[in-house]
Amino acid sequence: MSTDPGIWVAAILTLIVYSYLFKETEWYKAVEHLYIGLAAGYTLVMGYNNIVNKVWDPLTKQGSFAPVIPSILGLMLFAPYVSKSAGWLRRIPLAVIAGIGAAVGARSAVTSTLVRQLRAALTPLDTANAWIVAIGTVSVLMYFIFTIKPNPVMKAGTELGKWFMMLTLGAAFGAGIAGRISLLLGRLNLLFRDWIHLIKV
Repeated sequence: MSTDPGIWVAAILTLIVYSYLFKETEWYKAVEHLYIGLAAGYTLVMGYNNIVNKVWDPLTKQGSFAPVIPSILGLMLFAPYVSKSAGWLRRIPLAVIAGIGAAVGARSAVTSTLVRQLRAALTPLDTANAWIVAIGTVSVLMYFIFTIKPNPVMKAGTELGKWFMMLTLGAAFGAGIAGRISLLLGRLNLLFRDWIHLIKV
């Protein structure tokens, strides 16, 4: 068995977490609280480091006043905790956050879903993969056209588009399951290879 205390702690905590599959025990609740506490502590430390590295150091060591406005907006988020009458100040940074988030989201959505899809579809039809992408793109687009009266061509295209969408969603679901299985394999490797050395590398 392993002599590393870190491996022992990780293995015991893993076993306690997986004990939830049989019954929720006090040990599981304790590990759950430990995980949440560690996550909160890590977030607090990262926030402190961000303040030091991105606000305090630029202001004091580099003489840059660029972090002043974001810092003021960040402090305004805590206005309701200082005074209830100043609670309206929180709306200003929230509006800035929502506006920037919407702009960045719209830009990335257009880039990822429209521009990249057009680039992928507008390729020379010299391979079987290119033909599959082209037919899939056209048929899925036909599935979402509701302004043209149904005709045999549209019905065939929409039916084919439905199958393409089902295949895509199935592949995405399979990729999600594969990701979960990889996490499980990582835990099993920890238990049987690193901890009790049942699996030899």
